[in-house]
Amino acid sequence: MSSILRVFGVDPGLQATGWALVAQEGQRFEARWGLIKPKRSGSVEQRLGELMEGLSTAIRSQRPHVVAVERPFVKEDVRAAMALGQAQAAAFIAAARHGLEVAEYAPREIKHRVAGDGGAEKAAMAQLLYMELALPELPEPSDAADALAVAYCHLLSQRLAMTAAPQP
Repeated sequence: MSSILRVFGVDPGLQATGWALVAQEGQRFEARWGLIKPKRSGSVEQRLGELMEGLSTAIRSQRPHVVAVERPFVKEDVRAAMALGQAQAAAFIAAARHGLEVAEYAPREIKHRVAGDGGAEKAAMAQLLYMELALPELPEPSDAADALAVAYCHLLSQRLAMTAAPQP
């Protein structure tokens, strides 16, 4: 009897946060994804509250075992880095509300693990996920596709860790 691993992936953003669930049982995958878009007219606090509540609702309905979050990467725009960090914190709090561990992955690490190329383009990643997970359609929008890649990256990381672990 094989066990099921359910990973909830998050691509954090203050304007839009993508989420995805990837469940694996043996060689079979199941995937769902969505997008949380807080009201742009709201204050930062209101938008973060909407993100946290939206993620908490999605986590509750999807029942994952673990949450995987993309680590923000911003070159020089401090304001953008702060906004992404705040959205990431909302994801951490939503996971903590449900007693779930959080794994973080850098964008290049996700691309390398999923596509074998740390510089892979978003469209190529979406196409690869479509084929690898036997999805009924290409994952859209891009924030949700990125969240799907984060979740799948964690599954691949767990598989690699299991094969590298010494066998009794």
